[in-house]
Amino acid sequence: MARREKNPIRATVSMKIGLSDSLLALVNNYVKALRFTLFWLKENAKDPNEKDTLSKAHEGLYEKLKVEYNLPSKVAQDCYRNALATYKSWYNNPKKGRFPRVYKPTVWLTPKASYNVDLEKMTVKIAGVGALSILGYPRNLKDYSTWKMKEARLTIKDGKAFLKVTLEKPKVKIEPKDSVAVDVNMNDIVVGKDDTHYVRIPTRLHDAYHFKSLAENLQKKYPRRWKQNRRILHRIHHFHQKAKRIMEDYARKVGRWTIEIAGDLGANVIKLENLKNLIKNVNKLPAEFRDKLYLMQYRRIQYWIEWQARKHGMIVEFVNPRYSSVSCPKCGDKMVEIAYRYFHCPSCGYENDRDVIAIMNLNGRGSLTLSTAPQMRDVNPNR
Repeated sequence: MARREKNPIRATVSMKIGLSDSLLALVNNYVKALRFTLFWLKENAKDPNEKDTLSKAHEGLYEKLKVEYNLPSKVAQDCYRNALATYKSWYNNPKKGRFPRVYKPTVWLTPKASYNVDLEKMTVKIAGVGALSILGYPRNLKDYSTWKMKEARLTIKDGKAFLKVTLEKPKVKIEPKDSVAVDVNMNDIVVGKDDTHYVRIPTRLHDAYHFKSLAENLQKKYPRRWKQNRRILHRIHHFHQKAKRIMEDYARKVGRWTIEIAGDLGANVIKLENLKNLIKNVNKLPAEFRDKLYLMQYRRIQYWIEWQARKHGMIVEFVNPRYSSVSCPKCGDKMVEIAYRYFHCPSCGYENDRDVIAIMNLNGRGSLTLSTAPQMRDVNPNR
């Protein structure tokens, strides 16, 4: 048996594929077979965690799924494996709830046996269906040409077929070289290594907060009606979702831009703030600042930076951020604010912007730094 990679890098790519009668027939038969298999497991596999559950399912279901539901041999195996995973998830849930139902037209496919993607010919071959053209795909699809294909989900939505393929890349050992730090604020995100090599990325918090305010204004304008009126409720939901999509899109782009900046500066280590206690005292903050703090999604930004770093073979290190914006990066003494977000060191006379001071201090902490670098523990929200 092949050894499974530890902590591999995974990504999911969605592709729009051609729709055919044979594909629709396969999906309909699969959904019916999945419903039957779930209830069969409920009656015949009282404890799905037993070791021989999968072999029992194969003996009792394999031929039946092939003959009665007209599923290809490998798709039949995928069907009872899918049902077993769903049943086991429900069984192991302490709250359980109602027994799982199958409504969505979704098919679980295994690579090579159930499906195969040819990126050169831009076709997908599915067992029992044949070759189908890839009609739509993300712009960066070619970036995943060397990644290993894993399980895929075939879905039908609004009369269109989509194949969502999980891709996997083994994690490689990286030798750390130079590093950059990332300081996330509400106005902008600063990526750099020192006070001469850094880049500012303006945030879209103002745009997101605008739509959030529109939703709250509607709730204030109709304090009782908004919960019952579908048009008002839909409008409020639209504004909240718009704000959420703006910040999610921004977080994804920041992750990609950070990697590009690090590459331009010759670094393969990215240092991020450890935000463990970011919202520890959030209730003491002003309401507007608290709303913006939640809306900013600091951890979401860090998630996409970390994901892009792993994808491009870089290291991410979390460092203690306390006093990183007010400690002098030259001598370590406390600095004094002489203008808005501009600090001066009384000891050595060094002056600079708060954000630049932060990236210099953050970049001076962690495993690649001198042993004399101060190590802090807590973090307060950074304006």
